[in-house]
Amino acid sequence: MKKLKMAMLNAYYGGLLNSHQSEIMRLYYDCDLSLGEIAQQMNITRQGVREVIVRSENKLAEYENKLGLVDKVTKLIADLQSVINEVKDDTIKAELEKILIKIKEL
Repeated sequence: MKKLKMAMLNAYYGGLLNSHQSEIMRLYYDCDLSLGEIAQQMNITRQGVREVIVRSENKLAEYENKLGLVDKVTKLIADLQSVINEVKDDTIKAELEKILIKIKEL
């Protein structure tokens, strides 16, 4: 669960990290590489990779605490899904589902 949350935070706020941090986070969360694999690819120590990940995770969590974008979008998606589940009209339901897809792409 933590990995999924961090991947979401990285998707939203990863652009605020420096390029080195951003690349390591991408490799770890998006490509699912191990610390050793990332260390070898980035030509740094495994411990160095771990330190960058921990610092970056802390920064991403700080951004989310201040801005709350991931939580807001997650709640919006849940609320809209609840409305869609209650709508009887197929035309309206289809239009709402299109909006839901756009929100999920944010």
